[in-house]
Amino acid sequence: MIEQHDESNPHRDMLAPDDAHAVDRWMAGEPTEGLRDLRLAALLGMLNAESAISADSTLTDLVLLRVMRESGMGVPNETDEPAPELAPLDAEALDTWLLAGGRADRVPSALRDRAIRLEGMANLVSEGPVPTHRSDLVDRLMTQVALLPRGTATVEAPDVAGRIRIADLMSIAAVLVVGVSVIWPMLSSMRDAHYRTVSSSRMAAAGAGMAAYSTNYGGLPQASASMAGNPWWEVGQNPEHSNSANLYLLAREGFVELAQLASPTNPNAPTRSKGETANDWGTFEQVSYSYRNMFGADNREFAIRPGTALLADRSPIVPRSRRGETARADANSGNYAGRGQHVLFGDGTVRWLGSPVLDNGDNIWLPGSIERDLARDGRATLTGRETADGPEDAFLVP
Repeated sequence: MIEQHDESNPHRDMLAPDDAHAVDRWMAGEPTEGLRDLRLAALLGMLNAESAISADSTLTDLVLLRVMRESGMGVPNETDEPAPELAPLDAEALDTWLLAGGRADRVPSALRDRAIRLEGMANLVSEGPVPTHRSDLVDRLMTQVALLPRGTATVEAPDVAGRIRIADLMSIAAVLVVGVSVIWPMLSSMRDAHYRTVSSSRMAAAGAGMAAYSTNYGGLPQASASMAGNPWWEVGQNPEHSNSANLYLLAREGFVELAQLASPTNPNAPTRSKGETANDWGTFEQVSYSYRNMFGADNREFAIRPGTALLADRSPIVPRSRRGETARADANSGNYAGRGQHVLFGDGTVRWLGSPVLDNGDNIWLPGSIERDLARDGRATLTGRETADGPEDAFLVP
């Protein structure tokens, strides 16, 4: 049904006249006249089949992208050299990876190795700190590119590596600067949202583990009868000197996986236990979350109550106090660069809070005795031996 109508442009095809007339008759609602009309009606009728593929915006974009890629649309090329393009299998892997939501493990096995390599390159773009730049850098650089001489660049500008001109490098630099200014913050925001979703899910799993532990043992996890006055921030040395050992008990007893106690923003957090004999994280830096201070109390005293704060992203005050420094009492967790923290409550809900102060005025990082002295300058420091004022006092460490 397709015939070439312009030999000078082999990519410009059109319907044969008889087929075009058949389409016109079908669109006008005229009765079919012959075999050609019947074939056209059958072909177009397939579009209304109940099993037709449902519309998908991503699939539509990919189809248009492939059409543009094949036709050269949107790819200006003033030279005789062909435009660079991916190998067919790499292009197929990229498209399939995008359709799979950026998950290489969901790509068919035939293309998975290529998709894993593409995913690795994509991760290089979104990982790491966001570079800083002057606010007017983009405008100044684009101005310099616009002032480059036209038509004489190949004569006056020296070649780089025999083929790349200075003007080309300036254009690439401009694209990179725009990418840093616009795309990178967007990718960082997407990564942050992903981390927050993962962390919220893991904290909810920890809450379910605490509920199961409480059902079996009648209270919150407590590794030892730690006495008031003992230091509680000496992680990895002795359960009687480490409040994090109380939280680690959930993983040791099998109520949660150790990976569910690891924040995605903490690169030091282990996801596998060292063995059945392990009773705590190895170092302070490995701990991702702050747990209710269980020192000087019976675990049954701190029974799970709906509005009680049990767990949160790691306290920002404890690390500074360990170094002998003071910290702002209203500081947010460093897990998310001070933007806020997830908090697990006794009813199993996980909330994102932009302040460590709860609705009842209780600061989750501090015991009540220190909170009462904050009127001086709003800063606080801990000695590592404080305890909560009672069951209603939220005091999460380390």
